[in-house]
Amino acid sequence: MEGDELKEYLKENGYSNFREIPGRGLCGILVFMYTTAIVYGINEIGYTGRYCYPHENVKELALAYQIWDGVEDPIGPWVKHKGAVEYSNPNLIH
Repeated sequence: MEGDELKEYLKENGYSNFREIPGRGLCGILVFMYTTAIVYGINEIGYTGRYCYPHENVKELALAYQIWDGVEDPIGPWVKHKGAVEYSNPNLIH
């Protein structure tokens, strides 16, 4: 599955706001039970990783996603990266 067919399938499964980001592949936004996430490396069977933002920080997520170049972690108050390696946002750890 590729292109528009893949995006339509992903929309049916809750993904939105697709972007291709160099080094991160197809990216989008997905709402989970406790967080909303910037998801990257999306394909028809899953994704590579995600940056989880509390629902109340969706405006910060939108800004971060808009300017994220995929080189480092996105900006803002994401709380957890989930994927092959899981870690908390070092900017929020005191």
